[in-house]
Amino acid sequence: MSDKSERLFEAMSELSDKTIDEGATYNPKKKFRWKRWTALAACLAILVVGVGGITGLIPIFRIGANAGGSGHDEASVFMSYAGPVFPLTLGEANGSITAQRDITLDFAPWVPRWESNEERLSDRTWLTEEERQAVLKDYQELYPEGGQYRYNSHILVTDAYTLTNSSEENQTITLLYPFASSLSELGWSRPTLTMDGQELETRTYVGTYSGSFEGAWSGTLMEGEEGGSSNLNYAESWEDYKALLGDGSYLQNALGPAPDVSSVPVVVYEFTDPYGPAQDEEAGIPNPFLRVGFDLDYDKTTVLAYGFHGGRYDRENGTMIQGFSIPQEGESRYGQTFYLLVVGEDVENMTIGGYVTGGTDPDTQELEGCGVTVERYESDLDTMLRKILTPMWEEESQKTYEQDGTELSVDFDTWYRAFLEHLFAYGVLSPEAAERYGTGWLEELGSDVNTVDRVCWLEAEVTVPAGGSVAVSAQMNKENSYDFYCAHTENSGVSSYDLVTTLGSNLSCTEQTATLEDRGQIVIVRQNFGFDLENGVKTVTLDPGTEHYYLEVKRLAGTIPEEPPES
Repeated sequence: MSDKSERLFEAMSELSDKTIDEGATYNPKKKFRWKRWTALAACLAILVVGVGGITGLIPIFRIGANAGGSGHDEASVFMSYAGPVFPLTLGEANGSITAQRDITLDFAPWVPRWESNEERLSDRTWLTEEERQAVLKDYQELYPEGGQYRYNSHILVTDAYTLTNSSEENQTITLLYPFASSLSELGWSRPTLTMDGQELETRTYVGTYSGSFEGAWSGTLMEGEEGGSSNLNYAESWEDYKALLGDGSYLQNALGPAPDVSSVPVVVYEFTDPYGPAQDEEAGIPNPFLRVGFDLDYDKTTVLAYGFHGGRYDRENGTMIQGFSIPQEGESRYGQTFYLLVVGEDVENMTIGGYVTGGTDPDTQELEGCGVTVERYESDLDTMLRKILTPMWEEESQKTYEQDGTELSVDFDTWYRAFLEHLFAYGVLSPEAAERYGTGWLEELGSDVNTVDRVCWLEAEVTVPAGGSVAVSAQMNKENSYDFYCAHTENSGVSSYDLVTTLGSNLSCTEQTATLEDRGQIVIVRQNFGFDLENGVKTVTLDPGTEHYYLEVKRLAGTIPEEPPES
């Protein structure tokens, strides 16, 4: 602990009437992933200054409403858009290297496969034997036939390139292969890069959030608030990605240095060992709760919070309340440390009080016998964020393992960089902060860092011999774009997959072809490839002048068996 640390108080004081009675209560945001039909705005990037010695370009790549409409070709605009398959590019343009591109869209995952209850359970290796038996019993009740037919809505994509070197010297080049993903799905969606059949050693670069923000209800199937920035507004069409990647700045930022906040000073208030009467509904204590109130100048002070989940913010009167439920013994939060990080001028007149339930309603009954240990010390933003966020990253890794048996496929430094970029582009330390993160709660921002869509790149180095060629290939899972079933749109039950031919690429392709492996599972609803399943046309040549190709399909009737296979 710093020698500037000082013990402030362990006994509780009461919040002042001024702090409680005045202020705007924070209303938790509504979380939806409905997509709105929107137009596109230009990408922006700013250098954040004024909160300390922050170095590095802090990106803000906005999708807005004034740069052209989405869906200019005849492709449908879906409520959930998975992003296109992007072309390979080079770290530096090289006039000696040309490519022939051959892309295959394989519907093998659509083929139904019988999976017994025991097989379905076999990959859940983290379960104890007792838990396994309980889950198996549930499966047997759900699927008394002994199992079920399983199939998926994604496809397998093989994006193959024959790279040819026309020069008289060997050419060592850096490959950059882009793909759309979130950090939480990186292990599933990250391609495998090979050269002449051998897997290449790669490094992953992670871009920033590829969407923007909108009001709580704007653009949904429900009416309500227009404008605002409380909800995520994901990219809705390939043209959104065209605006994002078109000038190269998004990739440049991903390849560049991470923000450095080690010289940003912070005042830390560390809360440990909170205590109070036990939760007791009959005694009128449904949720014993601590409120921390203080005065501040909102123009000179920013507060980040960890562990807090109740807040009240009054800019006009210069007061703020942050609060949390007192963890009960046996709860996962029991023993947790809570933090307030103050950037800028320190807060003043801090008071703490106990209440019978959560929230910041001034009429809530106070609760005697509560306490917490508070320690104030000075540090820097980098040290404190690493201290707080490392357990958050570890928890996300554990959650991913429990869900699908795999580790989170991003190291802490990569995740931390993504967090910093999101914090300074959209959080309370941004000059264009989104309402979504107005509380300053680090957990809310961290959750979005894991799940928002972004463009990532795999980097690999290869050598193409003088006058020769090498075969480079990317194999990946590709999720479908779709409309939500409950929306009952004309595209209900339709899956869409698309690709772009030149977007973001400096690689000269002499020819591009596409092959469809339909596996007898689909009917084509709309497309611009030129496939003709009835007449056996499954390989087509792509026009480099056509930037975007799309394929919209439905499952062919009768492809899912009604009875289990014979033993």
